[in-house]
Amino acid sequence: MSLQYRISINNFTYRRYSFEYFLQSAKRLGIGKIELSGCHPHFTQYEAECFDTAALASRIEAAGLTVSVVDPEQNFLPINIASSQEYLWEQSVETLEWYVRNTPAFGCDKIIIYPGKGAMDQAFDEARDNAVCALKRLCRVAAECGVKVLLQNVSACISNLTTTLEDFSTMYDMVDDENLYVSINTCPLLAAGETLAQYFNAFGSRILNIQLADSCEDDEQMGIGEGDQDFKQHLLDLRNHGYTGDIALEITEEEYADDAENYYRDSIDAILSIAKEV
Repeated sequence: MSLQYRISINNFTYRRYSFEYFLQSAKRLGIGKIELSGCHPHFTQYEAECFDTAALASRIEAAGLTVSVVDPEQNFLPINIASSQEYLWEQSVETLEWYVRNTPAFGCDKIIIYPGKGAMDQAFDEARDNAVCALKRLCRVAAECGVKVLLQNVSACISNLTTTLEDFSTMYDMVDDENLYVSINTCPLLAAGETLAQYFNAFGSRILNIQLADSCEDDEQMGIGEGDQDFKQHLLDLRNHGYTGDIALEITEEEYADDAENYYRDSIDAILSIAKEV
């Protein structure tokens, strides 16, 4: 399948628009897949006492779109599976379990989970142990639902627990569950001086999702071509390691929210142009 038909976009960038606008925008952009963010005001438990997931799924299907992966918002919402606060930890896990149980409604079998973050003065091992405990529980629930849990690598601005491949691999190994897979975002790679090839060498076919976004020393989740990422090398690494799965353009900088469609159009055009050189 060509790159164009493997690309998805994320509704989080459209958080200042209605979900219907997002769906129509995806169609205008020629996108067939979406990365469904569990974000306000589109898809969270905050929208209604009982969220009508089936109705949302029907709207996506009616628009001729499919969901490649469910990606619950885990930064702006009070969700932190590494928290030492017992109530917050439990509520975080229960909220993510809600997303897990709702994932199959979209004809989707993958959900992205972040590692959470420890407080700056919290022992690293304690925060990591909390995250591992949560991931074990989420993997069990997901297995019951026929859903795969994808652990997401993140930068230090989001979490202090998996800023390098070594730390990411340690957490992955500690969970030790066959239902745990991997989603890779390219922004943490640049921050750590690492490459997609290194992650493929470590995890191989366990990698089920790739998020492409540009970044620089000061900013992340930028449009393709606006930062310092080497996307030609990224695409070469994907090809050389036989990756044929979904690729999300994860451009979520705050400045894009006012004109999400045009920013996504520019990024889609940019990555397709780079792909012609590979």
